[in-house]
Amino acid sequence: MVRDDPSSRVGRDAAAAADLIRQAGITVIRKRGITLFGDRWKGFTTVQDGGIDFLRQDYIERACGAIRLPDEIAESIVQGAAAIRQDGALSESARRFHKELFIDKADPGEVNKRLLAAGPQSGMMAAVVYLGALPSMSAYYDSKRIPERVLVATLEDMAIWMRHYRQQNGEWGLGQVGWLIRHFSGKLFRLGRLQFAFIPYNKPFKAFRHRASGRVAALSESGIRYRADGQTDGTNGVFDSEGGWISALDFDGTAYTGHPVTGKEAVARTRVRLRADEWELVLEKGDTVLDVHIPEGGKMTHELCRDSYGQAVAFAADHFPETPFKGFVCSSWLLAPQFPLLLPADANIVRFQRDYYVTPVKSDEDQTLERVFGFGTKLADLPHVPRDTSLQRIVYDHLASGGCIHGAAGFLLKDDWSKGTTIAPEADIGT
Repeated sequence: MVRDDPSSRVGRDAAAAADLIRQAGITVIRKRGITLFGDRWKGFTTVQDGGIDFLRQDYIERACGAIRLPDEIAESIVQGAAAIRQDGALSESARRFHKELFIDKADPGEVNKRLLAAGPQSGMMAAVVYLGALPSMSAYYDSKRIPERVLVATLEDMAIWMRHYRQQNGEWGLGQVGWLIRHFSGKLFRLGRLQFAFIPYNKPFKAFRHRASGRVAALSESGIRYRADGQTDGTNGVFDSEGGWISALDFDGTAYTGHPVTGKEAVARTRVRLRADEWELVLEKGDTVLDVHIPEGGKMTHELCRDSYGQAVAFAADHFPETPFKGFVCSSWLLAPQFPLLLPADANIVRFQRDYYVTPVKSDEDQTLERVFGFGTKLADLPHVPRDTSLQRIVYDHLASGGCIHGAAGFLLKDDWSKGTTIAPEADIGT
């Protein structure tokens, strides 16, 4: 079979996406008429290391305004930057951290660890240092012809995480720098309701599309230990030493034989055989995908999510034509296989799930507890958690009665973004 050159598909991808997007009433990001966001930083003095003097008050004020930080947060950063600027040791540390992260581009994990351990003012120093990355971030956006509104939307996370920091510490600062380095490095973008980042697919599954029906099937890679219930061994801290088993996947040149992921978001112990002339391999480890994240705040309606997928398809074709991607992936508490049993069929969480082919991963209830009841919530806190919303009450009742809940992963192939995944019934995927 002759394969398409990925670069030749870019124009077709963009055109097809544009047609579907127009039908859905989605606004497409276009390249024309973009004002270069980086131009506004030209008036600032360049320091010796090639960066910008981000501790200046006029810089801080302009940067806070440029990304539309709320007044109370902007004022706290202005005051924090002034305190750092007036202390020789602190200002030297701030400039060193900025240089390592955004000029030398050292390992962010190690640098961020030192940044957050830099003393009692480390949270505010982190906020100031990261805000200092705005000119380099702007220059990158300009080089890719990405509109300013995408940058501003992407950096809404800064205000979200500064508020979390204040709730936890009683003062303004920034603690989630390991997450926000993606934003300020131009590796994550908010497009509508959702955020996206290019990554290699890293889950142990291969996805296939039936050449005639278009339905999708997934097989587990070899060497993964599952429990008797088809969940990854160790999920919720439960290991199945007696009923557990290890997956195997073979390809003999004409067919793949392996364990399918069922519509119940579990892996079946009985193997099936997918003939290569009937089933096309469309996703496997290492393929480029768009990792999906759901930022805090606002409704997560099905329509808004579909809108974001459409924007992402057009965005990738317009601004990253050299990086064709296979689909969307998500690892989240929102994909917990218990939710379709606990929530109404028209609930936003359930509708979000239905777009994906959900696959099991080793997970537990921690993320669900934090997102539903508040950060820091653990299972031991269950008797004291708030039960103000219907979701809180449903999750509480389920866990209090002895049930479990855990996250999962899933994929949505790019060609299916406007309609969701049609999973092939087990009876149709071979024997």
